[in-house]
Amino acid sequence: MSVPEGLLIRKSRKKSGYTQLQLCAKLGISHAPINQVENGWESISLFNLRMICEAIGLEVIIKERNG
Repeated sequence: MSVPEGLLIRKSRKKSGYTQLQLCAKLGISHAPINQVENGWESISLFNLRMICEAIGLEVIIKERNG
């Protein structure tokens, strides 16, 4: 995950009113992955990305590239 996507996740998490720890508790995951994803330090599985995004009001869309 790159920094721009991580920043979008952080911005949406804060807009949703969650701290990192609150979001982790809601999702049943540890704090480190959320922190690493928000800072662009770690990749994330599609499953975990969807779970995080759904919790903070984002949508994951996969589509075929043109060309």
